[in-house]
Amino acid sequence: MAWVRRELNQIGIPPLKRFGQHFLIDRGVRERLVNAAQLSNADTVLEVGPGLGFLTSELASKAGVVIAIEKDRTLADYLKNKFLQYPNVQIDQGDALSTPIPSRVKIVSSPPYNISSKLTLHIIASEFSHATLLLQEEFVKRLIATSGSKEYGRLTVMLQVAAEPQYIERVSRSAFYPRPRVDSALVTLTPRAVPLRIEDRANLTELVRTLFTQRRRRLRGVLMRYLESKRCSRSKDILSQVKLTEKRVYELSPQEFVDLSNLIAGSMQSSDRESESIGD
Repeated sequence: MAWVRRELNQIGIPPLKRFGQHFLIDRGVRERLVNAAQLSNADTVLEVGPGLGFLTSELASKAGVVIAIEKDRTLADYLKNKFLQYPNVQIDQGDALSTPIPSRVKIVSSPPYNISSKLTLHIIASEFSHATLLLQEEFVKRLIATSGSKEYGRLTVMLQVAAEPQYIERVSRSAFYPRPRVDSALVTLTPRAVPLRIEDRANLTELVRTLFTQRRRRLRGVLMRYLESKRCSRSKDILSQVKLTEKRVYELSPQEFVDLSNLIAGSMQSSDRESESIGD
């Protein structure tokens, strides 16, 4: 770790807590992270938060193109100089969360913990090919959780609707400098082979977010209040068609959330068409 401190001192910066910076210094973990991505020279790779470029170097030796996005301006300038002689490495200074993810890209990264949720949602909203991520272990458990478990929540549903997560291995906090207070885990995300049919994604997002504010309550009461807030004229008809009303919110599977969302979206669209017809 002394050599990492020396390098940081030469750059003139300490790890910045506001960016959640913990540099992955364990070469074995980096190699397993890269191997899990199954890279070839035909792949374009996106790395979020490259830091000192340790992982970037590994990626550059395996992938055709590496796009590394670093928010810290000083580190970005350092990386641009470090990889000046690497024609397949592109260093961008900016916020990865507001940067569009290229289509069919592979994402390989050990990102800052403090952007894990937003980054995950950003990834699944894109047309990514595959993601291999090193994240806080407790966060990864939320991604792979099953319905009815204490870790299961809004993020779980939104991820599993779009992708299939796989827990690869636990990674000790000693793999990082400075050492974080928690352990990490390596996880892969793969877009669903057969995408779920979603009538209205915005409606699904709102439904899941709203229902999980009362995750332990039975669906009937929570759903009724949701439909009333939407001023849905067909709320009774919708409730009569739902067979899951005695389940608690956190017991619904991702597929059941999608089915419920599609039912609501279809009913509301029918109601809108009827209103337009009466108006005519």
